[in-house]
Amino acid sequence: MAQISGFLGVDEGRTVRLGTIDLTFLNPGSTHGDYSVCMAHSPPGSGAGLHRHPYDEWHVIIEGRWECQVGNEVRILGPGGAMFAPGGTVHGLKSLGPDPGRQIGITSPAGVFEALITEIVDAQVDTGGPARAGSSSFREIAAKYGVEFV
Repeated sequence: MAQISGFLGVDEGRTVRLGTIDLTFLNPGSTHGDYSVCMAHSPPGSGAGLHRHPYDEWHVIIEGRWECQVGNEVRILGPGGAMFAPGGTVHGLKSLGPDPGRQIGITSPAGVFEALITEIVDAQVDTGGPARAGSSSFREIAAKYGVEFV
């Protein structure tokens, strides 16, 4: 079993680009355990559209202003704000700008979100273009991991 450090520096972790969003997995390679941690750096207008999945998800805002929705409730959150979406709940978030925003996503159980993003990024590389949430391949991959866009 690999030893996991209790500390991560600002440039540590595994970073991938999904469209215009940079995602850094702060526990890369972890497919077991209670949770996964991912830092997202998103330009204004980008984020995750309304969707649901079977796993729980937290988002903690680090920089910028974000429009966050859980169920029918919408709030604008800034640094220090957080949202929680229990598994099965429709939710989404969008960076509002004017500068890029950063937020930390925490999902439980570990490994599911990393596997989803890895497969989408691999498909993006294979096609030579950015992943598009509306494309059939994106939706097929998402469905494989229990993610439904609404």
